[in-house]
Amino acid sequence: MYRARVDGSGESCVVWASRREVRVVYLVVESSLTVRESLCYLLLAFGIRGIPVPNRKGAMEVLAKGEVIEGAIIDIDNKEVDGIALVSDLKGTDATRGMTLIVHTIQTSKDFVMRMVDLGVGGYLLKPFDPDKAKAKLAAIFSKLATHNSLRRHIRIKPNPDELARVSFRIGRSTQLTSGRIVDISLGGMAAELFNPPENGGITQGTQLSRMEIALAGKVLTPSASVVIYKSKVLAVRFDIINPADKKALERYIFKSISS
Repeated sequence: MYRARVDGSGESCVVWASRREVRVVYLVVESSLTVRESLCYLLLAFGIRGIPVPNRKGAMEVLAKGEVIEGAIIDIDNKEVDGIALVSDLKGTDATRGMTLIVHTIQTSKDFVMRMVDLGVGGYLLKPFDPDKAKAKLAAIFSKLATHNSLRRHIRIKPNPDELARVSFRIGRSTQLTSGRIVDISLGGMAAELFNPPENGGITQGTQLSRMEIALAGKVLTPSASVVIYKSKVLAVRFDIINPADKKALERYIFKSISS
């Protein structure tokens, strides 16, 4: 074991790390120095180096240095941290939109969680801070959130295999019903591994999928979608139109997934 000093906002966070290289970097934006340091320690267990900063200004200064940051844990309750504004900054900028954001908060209402979903937050830690509970929650967040497509803004949930989450659609006037297994899904779109890709191709970027059906948690959703990318039987689509009832069902599914 060796001791590593992680520089953040003028102060250092002294942490213990293994000798293997830690390549993933997260910002830890937290008002309490003690909690900042504790979160740094916890992240190391997941192979993540934490850079501690006390507020939004410190976070933006780190980002301005050009270091590749893949995520952040952000205190959104303390006004001095200005966490909500920081979340909006990160999700509203192309260079940082793909970051995984985890909020640290005392708030637990459904309205609050859905607001965080709309902002693109990937999970939350509840206050008061408890190291054991926080580590367990982080493990759950990291295991549930897919990360293969950083261009998608919303929370991406990987359905459990026993859910049998499926998608089916036809392209244009084709009579072939194409189906597949949902790899991950969000309020903005989904990715699926196709069982029977169209024999004559026909799936390209921008292709409209207006007759799509998604079987998810006992519901059938029927959004209109367009293809973002298709490669090696894996299809990623963006939802262009989703009716209010389907959106509500998808919100409930995401809420349940990130709250469990």
